[in-house]
Amino acid sequence: MKRRKKKKKPVDLAQLFQTTCGWCGRRIPPDTEVFGGGGKARPGIDLKPLAGQVLPVHLVGADKTVLVAVAGLDSDARREGQDFVYMTCSEACARNLKTAFESDIELGKRLGLP
Repeated sequence: MKRRKKKKKPVDLAQLFQTTCGWCGRRIPPDTEVFGGGGKARPGIDLKPLAGQVLPVHLVGADKTVLVAVAGLDSDARREGQDFVYMTCSEACARNLKTAFESDIELGKRLGLP
């Protein structure tokens, strides 16, 4: 007799974003101080249709996929000029993630991307 394969639950990216460090991947307990930052999408990339959603973004230089939340249309982040935000468990992880984004931006510029 064959056993039924268990179906994997779909990953809830929003829940994962809220409970996992964007850099090191450690679990962030509820009611814990978090750190983060944000960024702008490349010129010509419009993230507004994805407002409020969590997206995986691959950082080439770090060879790591991180989760970012697209800023809501009426959010503080959007008013501050950010298209997306990320969350980390510590200031060190926030600095590392910011540096990884900056490195990929520089790589893109060297490759001729806007």
